[in-house]
Amino acid sequence: MRARFAISVVAAACVTATSLPVAASGAATPAPTGTAVSAQDRAFLNQAAQGAQFEVATGRLAANRAASAAVQSFGRRMVTDHGKELQQLQSLDQTLGVTLSSTPGTDQRNLTAIWTSVRGGAFDCSYAPAIYAAHGMDVHVFEQEAEHADNAQVRQFAAAQLPVLRQHLQLASKNLGNLNCAAPAPAATPS
Repeated sequence: MRARFAISVVAAACVTATSLPVAASGAATPAPTGTAVSAQDRAFLNQAAQGAQFEVATGRLAANRAASAAVQSFGRRMVTDHGKELQQLQSLDQTLGVTLSSTPGTDQRNLTAIWTSVRGGAFDCSYAPAIYAAHGMDVHVFEQEAEHADNAQVRQFAAAQLPVLRQHLQLASKNLGNLNCAAPAPAATPS
C-alpha cells in the first residue's frame, strides 16, 4: 500500500512538472525585442512561480514532518532557495509587467494536502521521490527556457536558477538512497 501511495504521488508530481511549458526545439518563432513577453514566457514564469510556492510550502512540511534529518534539511533548503526564487520572480513581474499566480497549482495544492496528513518515514517515502522527479523536470524545463525564451530577462532568470536546481536534484537523489519508510514520526514541534 505504501509503495502504491508513493508511486501515485510521484506520478502526480510528474504530471505537475510536465505541465510546465517547454520551448519547441527548432521552432522558427521570431524573438520579440525589448521587454515584450511572449505567451510562452508568461506561461513559464507563471508555472515557475507556482512551483516555487509549492516548494516553499512543502519544504516547510518536510522540515517538520520528515523522519530523516537529511530530508528535514532538504526541506529547509527548499524554503530558503525557492523563497529567493520567488523574490526574483516578483522583481521580474514588476519589471516586465507580468502578473504571476500567487498560489501553487491545483495538483500541487492536492499534494500539499496529502503531505499535511503524513509524518515520519511515510512522509519521507512519498515526498522524496516526488520532489526528485519534479526537480528533474524543472532542470529540463529551465534549460529549455534558458536557451529558447523569447525575452532576454526570462532567459537570464532561467539560466541563473539552473545551478541551484541542479544542486537540488543531486540532494534529492541522495535522499532517495537513505529512505526508511517505517521510521517513526518526529516529535511535534511547538508552533
